[in-house]
Amino acid sequence: MGLFANWFELPWLTRFIEHFMSIAWGLPLGFFIAILAIFGVSVALIYERRISRQQAQALLELRENHDEIIKRTNEQSDKLLCSLRESEERLRMTLRCAPDIVFIVDQLGRFAFVNDFTIESLGYTRHELMRMEIFDLSPAARRETCHDIFNLICRDTARHTHEILLVAKSGLEIPLELNAVKLPNGRVYASCRDITIRKAARQEITQINHRLSGLIESIPDGIIFKDGDGRWLIINETAKSIYNLYDIEWRGKTEVQLAVLQPELCDEYQACRTEDEQVWQSGKMQVFQKHLTLNDGNQCYFEVRKMPIFQPDGSRGGLVITARDVTDQKRIEIEQEAASAQIHQLAFYDSLTGLPNRRLLMDRLLQACLASSRSGRHGALMVIDLDHFKNLNDSQGHDIGDMLLLEIAKRLSGCVRDGDTVARLGGDEFVVLLQNLSAHSDESASRAEAIAEKIRGAMTAPCTLNEHVYTTTMSIGIMLFKDQQDSIDHLLKHADIAMYQAKAAGRNTIRFYDPVMQAAQEERIKWEAELRFAVERNQLQLHYQVQVDSQYQPVGAEVLLRWLHPQHGMISPAFFIPTAEETGLIVSIGTWVLQNACAQLKAWQNNYLTSKLTLAVNVSARQFRQADFVAEVKRALLQTGARPTLLKLELTESIVLENVEDAISRMNELKALGVSCSLDDFGTGYSSLQYLKRLPLDQIKIDQTFVRDIASDANDATIVKTIIVMAKALGLHVIAEGVEMDAQLTFLELCGCETFQGYLFSKPVSLDKFETLLRASTNQLGFTRKSKALPCTASH
Repeated sequence: MGLFANWFELPWLTRFIEHFMSIAWGLPLGFFIAILAIFGVSVALIYERRISRQQAQALLELRENHDEIIKRTNEQSDKLLCSLRESEERLRMTLRCAPDIVFIVDQLGRFAFVNDFTIESLGYTRHELMRMEIFDLSPAARRETCHDIFNLICRDTARHTHEILLVAKSGLEIPLELNAVKLPNGRVYASCRDITIRKAARQEITQINHRLSGLIESIPDGIIFKDGDGRWLIINETAKSIYNLYDIEWRGKTEVQLAVLQPELCDEYQACRTEDEQVWQSGKMQVFQKHLTLNDGNQCYFEVRKMPIFQPDGSRGGLVITARDVTDQKRIEIEQEAASAQIHQLAFYDSLTGLPNRRLLMDRLLQACLASSRSGRHGALMVIDLDHFKNLNDSQGHDIGDMLLLEIAKRLSGCVRDGDTVARLGGDEFVVLLQNLSAHSDESASRAEAIAEKIRGAMTAPCTLNEHVYTTTMSIGIMLFKDQQDSIDHLLKHADIAMYQAKAAGRNTIRFYDPVMQAAQEERIKWEAELRFAVERNQLQLHYQVQVDSQYQPVGAEVLLRWLHPQHGMISPAFFIPTAEETGLIVSIGTWVLQNACAQLKAWQNNYLTSKLTLAVNVSARQFRQADFVAEVKRALLQTGARPTLLKLELTESIVLENVEDAISRMNELKALGVSCSLDDFGTGYSSLQYLKRLPLDQIKIDQTFVRDIASDANDATIVKTIIVMAKALGLHVIAEGVEMDAQLTFLELCGCETFQGYLFSKPVSLDKFETLLRASTNQLGFTRKSKALPCTASH
């Protein structure tokens, strides 16, 4: 119909129909019908011819597609067939070259295939084997077993493993490990591996174990072997008796499981686990002493040795444990130690107070003098005498006097440091021996006096003696010593004279033997008072020493403390800082420095010259050890609004080494605030990678004592090179202080040093001079290679 519709839309057809209709109206009806029939038949023939052509075209396309599909199918079939042939060839070659006996038998056990190794191992030809059954190769005595194994394999398609014997043509019986499986076609595929060596080794191991078991049982010590997971595998009779393992199943169990079976030994098993882990961690034999109560109630001591065994890959292999009964030996040792201790106590200690007596004191004083000569540090000898002690003895009796002496001994021991000695010479006279004070006499005298004042303060506290309250005072004489040439008797005599000088001065006082030293001590006390006034009257100032990078541009400054005395002028920090440390003023001074440094950082933030400069602040040991030090830093930053990343705290090695774990914790808290940490004076103390790699540092500062002679001293040059290489390996920045000469700077640059500080650039200057210095350096666009000194560098 669509075809007809298209025809009727044609113009010529429309005109034809109109003409035809005008003629048709004048013709008879029959003629008109005949014409319409002829026209319909013509149209139908035309339409059928068109459809025939379209069908022929479609059939042609289908035939072409069918030919293409057949072609592709043939190509894929050829590829699959080729791959199958290659796979079959590889399988054939694999079976032929396999180092195992491989064969295929049918449902009756007749050989259908054997590889070359089968022929080589059994000695039969391929033709001979193809005429035989698998049962023919089995020994006569095991032929029935061979039939059973074969029937078992033929029941399912699962993989079966058995140990069998096959007889070679030579009559040799070959032990084999059989791996067989039933194929889909009903045949059996089998692979056999020669286990002659394995069986021989197994037999040898059995014999060795038997001999080892006999050897272990013959040893009188307890023997235990555990595997790497702590399971008990081997124990001898002695060990069974020690742990009472006769009535429980111990083999393969750990201490946790054994503790459930023997609750009375729970603590001992727990201790065993702890010891085992200690041995594994050490990687070598450890010896332990154990005290056990056996079943018969006897208390026994055992010496337990534990040796770890590691696998070739480093994993845990097992523990060999021996336990030897040393009860008798231990009892003898205890008795000997008790006797020796009693003899030693009677010979070297005071019978009343338990303090060292004169004999032991003289020995320790001799050792202290020798140590002082080696270290160059002063020691001090204090002779202490109770004031009016005779009156107490005469009025209250010797019992009350002894009670007071015991109390005095206790208080004295609580006032001294570890390593110091408190002794009683007799009567009411005591001696305190102080060691390792300082290399400087004035500082040593200050420390000795501080301890003496602590002792005097402790003695003035009332004590109750037999329900009576009694207060006493004491006179103290002090003698310092260093590189002592006189005998120790003279030292004690001089200290005794100083004590009598204290008594002559009115008692309850302290005197030094050396009058010159006494005068120096009084001078120190005067300067201590002056320093307190300096803090209160704002006489302290901050100076700034520039730090530059490898491009000779300022990157920061170190804040240095100065004391401008109204009468004596500028006083060196080397003079007043030790006094501040001794008196504790350094804590308040350090807080003042930190607060002012943060305030200066805030003041610089809006100036393009100074907005990125860091300030390094030195932290004293006492300040760092304060419980609220981190909170103090945080408070200073919050109050001033300074950027934490521009604040750098310089810590000395002695600070971090005193308590490494505490130092690490505090430094991590500081880094959490954004504050960086620098290790000052590196190399002058006990520098060690053992702690250096653990400290959360940002920078290492090379001490000027090494920088001073790097151009002339090969040792210093090597040390500086090593420090820089080590710091870079640890990811730390390096700054060198004390750079004063161009040769020093050149050497440091060649070694890879990144930052520099020293007189070559500028001495420490006041704030206004420092800012002038920065402006001048900016105007000349940095520093040239010819002159690394800043524009306003002052002469040394």
